[in-house]
Amino acid sequence: MIANFFKKTKPENVFNIVLLLFVYYLISLFLSNTEGFTVLIWVKKISFFLWLIFFLLSVNFIVKKNNLTQDNLYALLIIVLLLGTFSEAMFFNRIIFTNIALLLGFRKIYSLRTHSNTKKKLFDAGFWVGIAALIYSWSLFYLILIYIGIIAYRKLNIKNLFIPLIGFIMPVIIYFTYHFYFDSLSVFYDRFIFDYSLDFVSYNKFKILVPATFLLATITWSIFSVTPKIVMVSNKLKFSWIVLLHHVSISLLVVILSPIKNGSEMLFLIFPAAIIIANFIQKSGSVIFKNVVLYVFFAISVVVYFL
Repeated sequence: MIANFFKKTKPENVFNIVLLLFVYYLISLFLSNTEGFTVLIWVKKISFFLWLIFFLLSVNFIVKKNNLTQDNLYALLIIVLLLGTFSEAMFFNRIIFTNIALLLGFRKIYSLRTHSNTKKKLFDAGFWVGIAALIYSWSLFYLILIYIGIIAYRKLNIKNLFIPLIGFIMPVIIYFTYHFYFDSLSVFYDRFIFDYSLDFVSYNKFKILVPATFLLATITWSIFSVTPKIVMVSNKLKFSWIVLLHHVSISLLVVILSPIKNGSEMLFLIFPAAIIIANFIQKSGSVIFKNVVLYVFFAISVVVYFL
């Protein structure tokens, strides 16, 4: 059964998840290809897939290092199933690179739970959010998450309030200086045009409507089911859970405002959603229920290719 297979973090299981991602990637590549296949295109596509592997392994590192779930691979599996479901996200370079930059920032935010190198972590978190904002302007909202982390992990003081802003400004200043030197400031200013769209007509397509509805319903169910259990217990996950809840809220806001509504914007939601749902699954006492949830995610990831 799928729940038992991925209930332990083993290298061979991580490899199987990466292999599953590769299968989704190949299928989506063949179905969406309009350029034909040449050696150069294959090299580009395979090279880009390596970035997806880096994204996946970064998620695994953050989850394990910060104990965001128990010793299982449910979060990683759900992320791959969601990438297979919202396959547009695997080919949108801008969104992929934005989320990789954000992951490097999230790594620092969630590691605030420890008492070491707090100021360096805050600077690095702000720095990576700054880079992400230069790629995708709405990433600016994740600055809020840094301050949520400061409050939740009890790191609040005057210096810590200013350090993330300094970190955020650094890549912006470097980028500005580069374009100022080459007399191309219009390119710099274009990075901070906050295009948005509240047109959700594309979500009427079953290919997006069905998985998005199921995902949001599962997130909501997971939050209401798991939050009381975590909050009532005095452990480190309680503080991370507070950050996670705000994380998923900020990600929902970014998805709503995204000027692109083709499913690729869901990538911003996938990371926090997978962790929340993974906690929901692992805290269930029913093996049958665990399998049903995972199999539904898998079934949807297959069905969308026929819608």
